Amino acid sequence: MAKKAVVLDGLLNTQSGPTDTGIPQRGAISAAEVKEPKREGEKRLTLAIDGKTYRRLRMHAAMTDKTHQAILEEALSRYLERENA
Repeated sequence: MAKKAVVLDGLLNTQSGPTDTGIPQRGAISAAEVKEPKREGEKRLTLAIDGKTYRRLRMHAAMTDKTHQAILEEALSRYLERENA
């Protein structure tokens, strides 16, 4: 006896979009819509620091209600001014 062929035609609906349930869905908003717009002349930088320093940064950010970005920008700016760079 031959097996019936498996037909999966009804599983994918390519003719319509998702139904709006009122509940936000993962991936519903693109990453570009979530990111803050770049500031004029902004450049990106990756930084690796040790765990203890990172924890101190996180604690300070929470206590001062500042972002890591704001703290690091201010610290770097002060350093460069002090070094006349």
